[in-house]
Formats: sequence, structure tokens, C-alpha cells
Amino acid sequence: MFSDPNRIAEAVNNPKFRPGDRVLLAEGPHKYTRGTFLSLKEDVEWAAIRESNGAVNSHPVEWLRSDGERE
Repeated sequence: MFSDPNRIAEAVNNPKFRPGDRVLLAEGPHKYTRGTFLSLKEDVEWAAIRESNGAVNSHPVEWLRSDGERE
């Protein structure tokens, strides 16, 4: 399900993360996985991250937390 227009505008205009930011999965089945934020997905409630093992996967933005500075 895609976000409503207001949530899309908020996510695009005021992003929580920018490409290159280091992130940590703070929730979900892959909790404590570290990676690098790549981009929001078409559904802006999801993000693509490059995990520390090199794999690129999608996770809900609400599960992500900052893990320091940019890469």
C-alpha cells in the first residue's frame, strides 16, 4: 500500500536519512543489522539499504535509526 500524498511530501521534503547515512535496524527480524542508507523506495515508508555484508535490501523506514555519520 502506498502512502497518502501528505506522507509522501513529508518524506521527500524532510527526509530522515540521506544517501550515505549509516543506519542500524532497530526493529524487525534483522534487528541490529548495520548498513548504509541508499534511497527511499517508491513506497516512501520503505528504504533500500546496503547491509554490512554487501547485500542491498529493503526495510521499513520506521525500523531504521542513525548509526553515526555518513559513509
